[in-house]
Amino acid sequence: MKGVQLQHSLCELCLDCEESASHLFFSCTMSQKVWKMCDSWIRVSSVHHNQARIHFHMSSLNTRQNTMWKGMGLAIVGKLWRHRNEVIFKQKKVDTEEIFSLAQVNAWAWLKHKIPSVKFSYSDWNFAPIVCLKSL
Repeated sequence: MKGVQLQHSLCELCLDCEESASHLFFSCTMSQKVWKMCDSWIRVSSVHHNQARIHFHMSSLNTRQNTMWKGMGLAIVGKLWRHRNEVIFKQKKVDTEEIFSLAQVNAWAWLKHKIPSVKFSYSDWNFAPIVCLKSL
C-alpha cells in the first residue's frame, strides 16, 4: 500500500499466509468462513473458486438473477476489505459473523436501490434469499 507502513505482509485476518487479493477474498480461512455462512444461508453446498467470475456464478439462477446475486458477492468482498482495514488501523478483532451480517444488509439495500420495484423485505431476504432473487 502506498504511503502506509505495515508491520508484516501477512494477511491481517488469518495472520497465516502472505496477503494477496485472491488470498484475502477467497482463500483466507476467515474469508472462507464468511463464504460458508453464505452457502448455509442460501442452503447450498459449493466449492469456491479463487477467481471472482467463477466464484460468483450460480447455475440455478437466470442471467438477470445471477447479476443481482453478484451484488451479494461484491458486498462480501467489500466488507472483507473494510474489516481488514479496521483490523489494521483500528485494532478491531476479526469477526466473521459481523462481516457476513453487514454484507447481507448491504446487498439487500443495493437490490432495493437498483430495482425500485423490489417488493421483498429485509426479513424476506434474510430468510429466503433465493426465493427473493427468483422473484426478480
